[in-house]
Amino acid sequence: MRWLWVVVPTLLVGAAAGLIHAVASDGFILFGLLAIAIVGLGHVLTDLRRREEPPVRPGFEFFASPPLVAARAGRAFALAATVAAAALFAGIPTVALLAGVPACVGVSLVTRLVRGASVLRLSPGGVEVRGRRYTWEALTSVELNGDRAVPRLDLVVAGERRPVTLRPAGVDASLLFLMDLLGYYQTHGSARAAIGDPAEAVRVHGLLLSARLAAGLHGGPRPILLAR
Repeated sequence: MRWLWVVVPTLLVGAAAGLIHAVASDGFILFGLLAIAIVGLGHVLTDLRRREEPPVRPGFEFFASPPLVAARAGRAFALAATVAAAALFAGIPTVALLAGVPACVGVSLVTRLVRGASVLRLSPGGVEVRGRRYTWEALTSVELNGDRAVPRLDLVVAGERRPVTLRPAGVDASLLFLMDLLGYYQTHGSARAAIGDPAEAVRVHGLLLSARLAAGLHGGPRPILLAR
C-alpha cells in the first residue's frame, strides 16, 4: 500500500498534463493549479492526518514512519513532474532541468524507505541521530520543547551550536518516551552496557512508564528523574 503513495501522485500529475495538453496546449495556468491541488491533497491525506502521538514501543532503534516517507517521496516526484511539464507548457524546455532537484529528494526518500535507515539509535557508546554519532558524555541534556501542536525533542550536545532536533513527523515514536529513555541512560552510565538487549528494552520501557504514571505525569515536558 505504501508504494502507491510513491507512484500515484506522479501518475496523476502526468495524467493531468496529458489531458490538458490534449484539450488546450497553452493550458499552463490550468495545469499549474491542478498539479498544486494534487500535491496539496496528498499532503492533507498523509502529513496533516497522521496520528498526533505514535505508540510507545520498547526498543533502541527508531525509524521514520514508512507511510509518511513514502508519501513525501511521492510528493517530491510529483513536484518534479510538475516542474518538467510546466516548463514544456511554457515553451522553456531548459527549465525542466530544475525538476532534478525534487527528483533527487524523492530518490533519497525511496532509498531510506527501502534500506530502513534509522532516525535515532541508542548504543552503549552513545546515540546516533540521522547517521551522526554523539557520545553519552557529550549529551548534556534532553528537552521536550515547543507546544502540543508543534512539539520537538532537543538533544543538547556539547560543542554543537544548536540542539539536535527530532520532530513527530521525522520519527515514528513518542517524543515524550524518547526524552525519558535518553535521559535515563544519560544519567545511568552503568545501565548502558545492556543497550541492545531486547530484555533490557522491555525492562526500561516498563520502568519509565511506571515511573511517569506513579509521579502523576501523563504528559510533558518534565522528564522523569530516577535515582541512580
